[in-house]
Amino acid sequence: MGASALSRVSAFDNVVPAQVIGELRAQIIEAQARPPRPGDGRTHWYSLDAPARLLFEQVIQHLRTFVPRAHEFVGAEWWFRATTTDTGFPFHFDRDEGIRTSVVSPALASILYLSNAGGPTVILDATPSRVSAPSAGIAVHPRPGRFGMFPGTLLHGVLPGPSSRWPRVTLLVNWWRSVPRMESAPPHLGSAPPSARWRVDVTRAKLEAIDPSRLLAKAAWRDLISKQATYR
Repeated sequence: MGASALSRVSAFDNVVPAQVIGELRAQIIEAQARPPRPGDGRTHWYSLDAPARLLFEQVIQHLRTFVPRAHEFVGAEWWFRATTTDTGFPFHFDRDEGIRTSVVSPALASILYLSNAGGPTVILDATPSRVSAPSAGIAVHPRPGRFGMFPGTLLHGVLPGPSSRWPRVTLLVNWWRSVPRMESAPPHLGSAPPSARWRVDVTRAKLEAIDPSRLLAKAAWRDLISKQATYR
């Protein structure tokens, strides 16, 4: 499944207007700068048939128009990150953290990039049911307004990028066909009036092929995937 699933990786540019990107980025940076609150570190849940109160929920409804077979999804698990550009993020499988006996992944994973800082997201042809070293991969590089999507079962991570004074800012959205069991947290964010600022000139983004063997030795990949495929 892994190799065929890679063919379903896609990305589009200019999906969100510049003004909305700026507002999202400002809210994310402000939220991460405040003192910790209960629920920090957990993801948020938005039922797609509910009114969009937050700007983030408005954006999710807008992104939904680009999602294949969007009518199949009941909700979106979402969270955001603003990180230093030179650290990256470990390779992992997205999963329902409320299930400890197996890896249950979302149907679709997606990323909205809100800055051009940091390294690319790398998606590899490895799944929880295919515990072997990946043989192919695709990189999606950060660019404000770029929206990347890939099957939720695929192994993925972020490569370190050059040091920058600006953070790598992303909104991450996992699309589910049924409500996951994981414990979500209410977002500590203010509501936003409905926005009519969604006129965009969308283009398809260029994807970069990646050779996984240049990232890590085969034996190390097997060990990493084996650990990821078992709840720890």
